[in-house]
Amino acid sequence: MPFNLKRSHIIVLVIALLLVLWVLSGPAHEADTTERPLNPEETGFSVGYKVLSPEQKAHSVRISAHVAANRTVDVIAEVSGKVTAITAKRGTQVAKGDLLLKIDPRDLPARLKQAEAQLKRRQLETESTRNLYKRDLTNQSAVVIAESELAEAEAELTSIRLDLEATQIRAPFDGIYDQRYVEAGEYVSPGTALVRVIDNRTMLIKGALSENHIALVKSGGDAHAELPGDASAKGKIRYIASSASADTRTYEVEMEVSGETRNMYDGQTATLFVPQGKVDAYMISPALLIITEDSGLGIKVLDADGRVQILPVGILEAATTGVWIHGPSGELRLITVGQGFVDVGEQVQAVESSNSSSKNNDELTDDTKANES
Repeated sequence: MPFNLKRSHIIVLVIALLLVLWVLSGPAHEADTTERPLNPEETGFSVGYKVLSPEQKAHSVRISAHVAANRTVDVIAEVSGKVTAITAKRGTQVAKGDLLLKIDPRDLPARLKQAEAQLKRRQLETESTRNLYKRDLTNQSAVVIAESELAEAEAELTSIRLDLEATQIRAPFDGIYDQRYVEAGEYVSPGTALVRVIDNRTMLIKGALSENHIALVKSGGDAHAELPGDASAKGKIRYIASSASADTRTYEVEMEVSGETRNMYDGQTATLFVPQGKVDAYMISPALLIITEDSGLGIKVLDADGRVQILPVGILEAATTGVWIHGPSGELRLITVGQGFVDVGEQVQAVESSNSSSKNNDELTDDTKANES
């Protein structure tokens, strides 16, 4: 049966063939290979910057610390017995040797008299034996035995005297009678904690010094501390640990405070400052600080060629208008607008921002936050 094509079918086949030939023939025009210059004006991101001039400000190593007493001693019981009297009140100032409480001496006074009599007897016997030996009426062995018995009597008397003395609990040094752990009538045994006495004539400010600052703090150097309630204290560094803590990799440091310590309490939080002289400081908005790769603080600035650089900084102090930073020196071109869109080493188009009013600073800060959000 003959196969006849309609005219419309022939037209469709011709059009399809033409389309295939056109696709296989390649692009109808050559690609645009014209080279265009790459420069910040055409491809770089536009940022705003502010010129900062340094001010000389006092710099100190800042250390988180706490107040500690020079000495804290828990007086423990050395003999067994019942607490018969409490003779001092907690929280009062005491002098070395002041009686704090009493423990029942039981038969110790009677044993003391017996031991004293026994000692006198041994002394007479020993003296008599020595005289006999001098007259060749006894041998040297008898003298040795008599002297040995005399030494035992002396030791027994000394032991009883110490036990009797231990029933009188006294302050080991001048300070504050801070805690009492027992009550009258309570039975105690050797090793039981009875009272705590704190030496508050000399107080310490103890802190942990990082390895980055260990070389900046010297033993014997001046320092000061800020305490709760706007209180402060001055002193000297008396101790710096030679080895770091295995857990925190920090070094223990102590400042000694002598003299007026009435408003200082063991365990108070404090901030220790060790003066380091004056450094170049800059006031900036805290919103312009960034976290560096080593987890420190930094700022983005422009170098002389208009390239972005990161400078590590530290915070000197906080103010109501911003924060004072230190680390760099000399005049800086601080990126204040668009810092979140540029990377280190990138050359950018920079426009100096107005820094004549706090309003402009606030606007820059808001723009920076908007760019980085």
